[in-house]
Amino acid sequence: MLRNSARSLVMLAVLAAAGCVSVPPGDPVMEDARLSVNAARGNPQVPSYASLELAQAVDTLRQADELAARGGRVGEVHQLATLATQRAALAQQVARTRVDEAAILAQRKATDAQLTADQSRRQAESAQIQAAAAQRQAEEAQRIASSMRADAYSSTMYDYRRRENERLYEAKVTYVRAVVGPPQQRCWVEPALVDNSSAAGVNIPGAIIGGAIGGIIGHQIGGGRGQDIATGIGVVGGAAAGANIGRGSEGLVYSQNVQRCEYMPASARADYWDVTYVFNGYEHRTQMTAPPGLTIMVNAEGEPRV
Repeated sequence: MLRNSARSLVMLAVLAAAGCVSVPPGDPVMEDARLSVNAARGNPQVPSYASLELAQAVDTLRQADELAARGGRVGEVHQLATLATQRAALAQQVARTRVDEAAILAQRKATDAQLTADQSRRQAESAQIQAAAAQRQAEEAQRIASSMRADAYSSTMYDYRRRENERLYEAKVTYVRAVVGPPQQRCWVEPALVDNSSAAGVNIPGAIIGGAIGGIIGHQIGGGRGQDIATGIGVVGGAAAGANIGRGSEGLVYSQNVQRCEYMPASARADYWDVTYVFNGYEHRTQMTAPPGLTIMVNAEGEPRV
């Protein structure tokens, strides 16, 4: 009897050494695997940034538990448990790496957005400076032109004055042309939409709806010219916001101040009259500050007199 018992113990030892004994409860290798997988599950970043790696670790631990429950070999169970531990650690590492990459990308996008905003601000300031300079140039040109016309008229009026005891004659006017001064340039700065990507990505319906809503809101502000400006800004801002709906950050539509200029017609009053008349069979031309009649008075040389 004792001989048989000793033989059984020897056989169990041999089987255990050969890996044929099932895994006992509380096996340290299995416990380490469970702790590693649970730690990965408990990290909120792992499910978000390394979901595939976490799923592989959980599945490998499940396979180890099922094999242990079926009485599988200790070596095979330990191999699966060790693999589950390694995959859980990999999931943790991948999550950390991807979180760092996401932070770097977010910082880069924030920097790019700030650069774009700074560039828009500088362009707006430059447009305002150019508009002011153009307005000053136009006013200076108008002032010089008015001064030159005034000088010309004063000398003309002086030359056309009647001399003492000078005999005058009537000359027939054959042609009169009213001359109006050059148009004046007017410049201003207004907001406009700018798309920094291809036109295919612009949300056209969103831009239309956004512009309409922005215009309605802007129309409620102020009165007169200020109300018109607020309405225009509201339309452009609303259109920009609507155009960006559903678009990525790489293709934004934004509002930017631009310079506009137009030429305004001069006043309806003529600056002078270009007059053609005939005296003693010769055609003469002169400029007058008032419209002539059918004839004008001239001296014996055919020079106009007033």
